[in-house]
Amino acid sequence: MAKNQIGILGAGAYLPERVLTNKDLEKIVNTADEWIMERTGIRERRIAAPEEDIATMGADASRQALENAGIEPDRLSYIILSTNSSPYLYPAAAIRVQEALGLNGKLAAFDLQAGCCGFNYALHVAERLVAQEGKYALVIGSDTNSRWSNWTDRSTCILFGDGAGAVVIGPSEQGRLKESFIASSLNMKLYCETEFNREVSPFLPHQTHTQRHYIYMDGPEVFKFAVGAVKESLRRILEMAGITREDIDYLIIHQANWRILDAGARFAKVPMEKLIVNVDKYGNTSAASVPIALHEALQEGKIQRGDNVLLISFGAGATWGAALVEW
Repeated sequence: MAKNQIGILGAGAYLPERVLTNKDLEKIVNTADEWIMERTGIRERRIAAPEEDIATMGADASRQALENAGIEPDRLSYIILSTNSSPYLYPAAAIRVQEALGLNGKLAAFDLQAGCCGFNYALHVAERLVAQEGKYALVIGSDTNSRWSNWTDRSTCILFGDGAGAVVIGPSEQGRLKESFIASSLNMKLYCETEFNREVSPFLPHQTHTQRHYIYMDGPEVFKFAVGAVKESLRRILEMAGITREDIDYLIIHQANWRILDAGARFAKVPMEKLIVNVDKYGNTSAASVPIALHEALQEGKIQRGDNVLLISFGAGATWGAALVEW
């Protein structure tokens, strides 16, 4: 069966209302606005309300993406939600989004975990699911890493914010997903270990106290990996697509740190006005980072028909990948 041409038909995003500024953080942990800005480029981030989680945020972003795509929810065949901060091991958050959209029993929904590269992974998988049969899929990135952060550790808690982004993909006569790849290699410099019920299990050593499931990160090592991943992703996707750096109209890199974005743009030789940046407003929203940035760039009218948009991300695992989209 011939593959259908698949494109991104619409995007959406959801950001919680609560804003946590660097000045606010000065009252929580031993840090300073200037110190944070110098090292990360982050001014503020969003924090999910108690009643919000990855599924509620993902559903709001999805409704917006469907509306912008002009696609009714019942035309979907798949929902893939990428996340690293699910409040439940099961059921999948994607199934909760499915229920919120009134689609119970009408499609397949599942979660995917691939660090901050989750959206690229989910997009890669979704394109291959729908291309053969000309179907539609909803691809979501949603995270609440503020709930997995150690708010006494200034090296990590300053980085993360909450949010969700989503896209609808399906048959397209104009824009298309030209090329994509995903990759991984074991790297334990960034991880988050779950406790499960270790303190009460009769099959594990007795615990004198419970260690919280906080994010651990070796900042310098992760920075080196991230810059290398961006460079490798750029080289590989250009080779796959048979294009040059000059053919890239917009570059969207996972919004982890301004220094990584700057290094990536300089290596790509992409003018800074072609680099999409919102890390200053939202911090690192993990798997939601790339789709939120894509949605904002579309809303601002930056991306136009025929533009080549390169999406690159990297994350814990380690994972990395890229997708070249012709709009």
